[in-house]
Amino acid sequence: MSMICADELATADFADFAEVLSKLQCNDKPVDSDFNHFLTELRRLMTQDERLCQRAGATPAVPVQWLRFIDEQDHGRRLALLTEWSDFAAEWPSVQDFLRTMLKRLYVLREQDGALSLLYLYTVGGNDLNFFRGRAPITEVPERLRPIWDRVPAKFRDFYTQLHDGWTFLPANSMGPLPVEDWVFLSDDKFDIDDETARRLPIDISRTVAVFHNGAGDYLCLNCAGPGKATGVIWWHEDPENPEPVDFWGVLDAWVGIFLEEADRHGA
Repeated sequence: MSMICADELATADFADFAEVLSKLQCNDKPVDSDFNHFLTELRRLMTQDERLCQRAGATPAVPVQWLRFIDEQDHGRRLALLTEWSDFAAEWPSVQDFLRTMLKRLYVLREQDGALSLLYLYTVGGNDLNFFRGRAPITEVPERLRPIWDRVPAKFRDFYTQLHDGWTFLPANSMGPLPVEDWVFLSDDKFDIDDETARRLPIDISRTVAVFHNGAGDYLCLNCAGPGKATGVIWWHEDPENPEPVDFWGVLDAWVGIFLEEADRHGA
């Protein structure tokens, strides 16, 4: 998706993210219609730098670690951000690389319903604005996921309870771990697997949950049936009868890394 010029974004001191979007939208650069709609929607939302959220006494409270991230960012540092993400560095090194060499700036997004997200801004080709979105950590496991939650890899659970409820490319909600509200079992109607096909599959689709969408119709899943911890499986939309067993963290890291290959780097 085509985006617009961000030449001055890295150096300008904008307090209000909505002001950034407004300024960029009015800079006489061509804007893709889909992204133009995205900007309009973001402008419609209450989109603020964390300093403004604090002054307004906004609720619900912004996660404490996000406050540290923003405070350090204002002083040209990212130690707190890197430290929080370091718990997942061994399993997910591509994100450590992103944070160190591609990330431009963080913004807090507050939606009309009060939901909070942390936006990770980066650019492609010098001019195209792109964002990853991390929602606030979950405080409760959804009831439909409780039967399989203990089977989910411990580090993956920790990510959702300690850092973000999903981390995905905005606005597509793909190319990263999905928010738990968007986890879906392969038995769901959206996968259109009939009973006869399900019986032939080597996995129990009622206990195999899709947790990562690659944006092209394929899903990285966790097979939560059988003994032990869940194992990785790719459900290929062009070959739905042959789910592929995979190294879960290996594929997750590879898919994110491939997606970020064209992101601009600003030094190690």
